[in-house]
This record gives sequence, structure tokens and C-alpha cells, in this order.
Amino acid sequence: MLALIDRARHIAERAIDWAAIAVFTGIFACMFVQVILRYVFDSPLTWSEELARYLMIWCAFLGWVIASRHDSHLAMTFVVDKAPRRTRAAVRIAIEAATLLFAWVLGRRGLQLAVTSWDIENVAVPFNLGVVYLIEPIAGMAIALYAAGNLVAALRDIFGVAPASDPPATESAP
Repeated sequence: MLALIDRARHIAERAIDWAAIAVFTGIFACMFVQVILRYVFDSPLTWSEELARYLMIWCAFLGWVIASRHDSHLAMTFVVDKAPRRTRAAVRIAIEAATLLFAWVLGRRGLQLAVTSWDIENVAVPFNLGVVYLIEPIAGMAIALYAAGNLVAALRDIFGVAPASDPPATESAP
């Protein structure tokens, strides 16, 4: 069962990585074409800036999910790093609990926003506004899953419980 969950997680993480690459490439291509058409042909597109703005929203949320996966957000840890192991774990628990709360609020609010905006058509691009806001519940769910995993790891650390996947340490014979 754990192998199936790990496989699903791996597939989801690769999909997020490729989505971030595609969205960033879309921003670049959209703005590149806009600059060429505006300054070379003197015929700008009417929809490129709006599309690039919406893609930037998706790019920011996908980047947040990727940074959460790698635990690479900016953090000032010089005080916590000097604290005892259990204190560091307690701080990590507080951080992950706050992250879980924020992810829940983001996901709930984002889902409400996506649903209520689903019928609102964009003027310049051929998709509804709900598509733009759909990234909020997706990111909220992904952030919550990473925060829950980090919270479990911090709880194990504070209580001195080894992860289930680690075999028990054995002493070698002299």
C-alpha cells in the first residue's frame, strides 16, 4: 500500500514540475510574441498581457508547492538552530500547524472562488475566470499534504519515534 502511495506521490510531483515548466514557458512565449508583434509589426495582441498575468498566478502557486516539497522557503533559523532538538521539533510543529491552517483556509476560499467564478467569462482569453482560481484549492491541498508529512516527522522527532520505513538499528559484533 505504501508503495502505491509513493508511486502516486511521485507521479503527482512530476506533474506539478511539468505544469510549472509549461506555465513558465507559456509566460515567456506569450510575452516574447507580444514584444515581436508590438515593436516589429506594430500590431500588438489584445490578450497576451492578460494571459501572462493569469499564467503568472499559476506559476507562483506551483512554485510555492515545489518549494514546500523541497522545504526550501526562506527562513531565519539562526536562533532555532541553536536550540535543543526537542525545542526545534516543537517550533517545527507550530510552523507546520500554522501552515496546515493556512492551506485549509486557502483551499476552502479558493474552491469557493473558483466555483462562484466558473460562469464569469474573460473578455480577452477564451476560458472562464474559475480556471484562474482553480490553482488555489489545488495548491492548498498539496501544501496541506506536505505540511502534514512534516508535522508527522516533527512529532516523531519530539517523541523520539523512528520513521516506520527505517529498520531498527543493530549493534555490530566486535
